[in-house]
Amino acid sequence: MNEKLSEAMDYISDAHIAEAAGAKKRHRKLWIGAAAAILVLVLLLNGPGMPPAVYAQTISQASGSRQPQRPDRGDYETDSAYQTAWQDWSAQREQTKVQADAALENLTPFFLETTRLYLSGSGGENRVWSPVNAYIALAMLSEITDGDSRQQILDALNTPDRDTLRTQAGAVWEEVYDNDGNEICLLANSLWLNDGLSYEQEAMDNVAYYHYASVYQTDFSSPDAGKALREWLDANTGGLLKDYIGTSDLSPEMVLSLASTVYLQAKWVEGFNAANNTEETFHAPGGDITCTYMNKKGLLADYYWGESYGAVALHLKNGTQMWLILPDSDKTPEDVLAEGEYLERILHQERNTDDNSKYMQVNLSLPKFDISSGADARAVFQSLGITDIFDLSRSDFTAITSDSPVFITSVNQAARVIVDEQGIKAASYLEFPGDGAPMPPEEIMDFILDRPFLFVIADNGGTPLFTGLVNNP
Repeated sequence: MNEKLSEAMDYISDAHIAEAAGAKKRHRKLWIGAAAAILVLVLLLNGPGMPPAVYAQTISQASGSRQPQRPDRGDYETDSAYQTAWQDWSAQREQTKVQADAALENLTPFFLETTRLYLSGSGGENRVWSPVNAYIALAMLSEITDGDSRQQILDALNTPDRDTLRTQAGAVWEEVYDNDGNEICLLANSLWLNDGLSYEQEAMDNVAYYHYASVYQTDFSSPDAGKALREWLDANTGGLLKDYIGTSDLSPEMVLSLASTVYLQAKWVEGFNAANNTEETFHAPGGDITCTYMNKKGLLADYYWGESYGAVALHLKNGTQMWLILPDSDKTPEDVLAEGEYLERILHQERNTDDNSKYMQVNLSLPKFDISSGADARAVFQSLGITDIFDLSRSDFTAITSDSPVFITSVNQAARVIVDEQGIKAASYLEFPGDGAPMPPEEIMDFILDRPFLFVIADNGGTPLFTGLVNNP
């Protein structure tokens, strides 16, 4: 998909080349209109389509995967040559995993706090957030900032220096990215520069290499510029976020825009039979509503419990897990978010040596849902101490340009999750007593998600791809 995207993005309009070549440097205060983190999670039969041609000059081309291909025995003349290639491949994969695990350790506070900040205070609305997308976007932003602006990002990501962040961000990207044709998790980054903006080519090449981003330059005063950005976002989110992307634009006053996307598509290991669906009540914050529930009896699943919640983990064919977290009857989703223990468990599954888990048969009952949300996520980053990039008098973007001061005005974020019988199904969640940390009974449990609940979709290494709060299925 990256190669196809690269080919499409390499299309350059002769008119725009002429404009770029003849453009005079404009002296003005510069500002970033948006650092977009457009996120999507959806089950589709097809992945994102071929992006349309973009009328822009390609400044630097996105790097492809640096992971070696799994050796194929047919490519080697002898068994010993094949075994050597396999050992080399395995060693490099293990090194990437070690680096990704180190990043996950550093990022635990970031994932916990951004999820709590974004999902809390929803006012009864649905919320969806992608912790990994926020991380990838900030890692790319660190490449074009300097001084205190960069240091605040490094501190928020609990990373000592830029070189470490480059290594760990690349490892996380390689671990998360997956495309076998059916089960996919696609990541994409891009940086858009206005004509007339002077830039450091080395910085652009670093953005492309370390953060897998394509860098383009075009005339932001042209209607085609905003259209190109919207088409890039739409193509890389499978057409699922048209209502949010429609407001994205590039204007003459802007000088650059940073965009980052995540697209996930996967099927359940064990799907649901639509013939077993029922119409039942969901106790939403605004009053009871009737929803279509997906039901499965006797499903073997991992059940977990904490001080204020119970949870079930369902498995998808690409190794991803979807966790459903139901607060105890006397608790709220905000209570669970504030404690944070639920996400700690997911992030560090291999360390869970306590007795608060059990593999058992569960009767699942889960409402189908299609939820989305979009908002300016600037306050989330500011709460983590990332403030200078939003302040014209303090921001430092000299890593990319020596032009007039540059600062960010907003962080546009949107995400959508679709859960149905075929895949990415939010596994049914157990209704449990409100006294905290109950042992499950020996018999089969009824797991009924009939009131507000949380979910986490994590890859097989525990990295949280999407988190969400379902108030109204």
